[in-house]
Amino acid sequence: MRLLLLTVALLAVPASAAAQSGPNAREAYVERRGLLEADAQCRLLSPSIRDALQVSAAQTRGALLRAGWSNAQMRELENAVVTAARQRACNDQRTAASVGSVSRIVAQWVNAGSMEFPGWERLWIARRISEGWRLSQAIEGPTPAIFGVRQAGGAQRLTLAVPISGNAAAPASARLILRDRAQPRSEVSLNQRVARGLEAGAPPPGVSVMAPSTRSIERLGGGRSQALFIFPDSAFRDLIALDPRETVVIELQTGRATQRLLVEVGDVDAARAFLTIRR
Repeated sequence: MRLLLLTVALLAVPASAAAQSGPNAREAYVERRGLLEADAQCRLLSPSIRDALQVSAAQTRGALLRAGWSNAQMRELENAVVTAARQRACNDQRTAASVGSVSRIVAQWVNAGSMEFPGWERLWIARRISEGWRLSQAIEGPTPAIFGVRQAGGAQRLTLAVPISGNAAAPASARLILRDRAQPRSEVSLNQRVARGLEAGAPPPGVSVMAPSTRSIERLGGGRSQALFIFPDSAFRDLIALDPRETVVIELQTGRATQRLLVEVGDVDAARAFLTIRR
């Protein structure tokens, strides 16, 4: 099955896109998406392996998009893979071999306590814990901070944590700015990302929505403290629905100064799905 699917995929995708991404992510996506379709037809996978395979397919899709593939090329590839998978019999020996091989690869995800999901510049860390950061991305500048989903007191909230140094004033407010999903935007190309970094994926003027936050001060050990900004649950739903090449902006207000923090969307949806794998 793998050889047939790879052949179909290579014929379906323009050579320029294939050259930009390299073979590994493309081959991984083809195999995983093909097996998911075969499983939909024949019920070949256990629920936990199916969940892990869906996470892996989403992660390789994000890698291809960041490598320069367009949405149209991804749809073309997916259609070719799905068509080829549907032509296979459920008892095909090559399909069975692929099921065994991929199951061994993704089985380690089922019981893993944490996993990293690298993007273009930043990475998301997903952790199976009962208290603390379930999903997190470290922001290095202009102000060091952590953004993600934090669990505290049995509740999970989309949170920005900003350390307060010495006698410095704590930030007063933070606004999360995302692209309005109802408003289309042009795709972020590889050339744009190389030239402008994370700024290339920021929401253009006129197509964004702003999520306000509530603020609290958390006292830490050793006389340290941090400002916590909690955003509404709807903002997280909007975040995971964005394209992996996009960026969201946090405007952090301290006195009269406003700092602009950038968060890479990356594979946050795959990271979230990792935490939901049935174990």
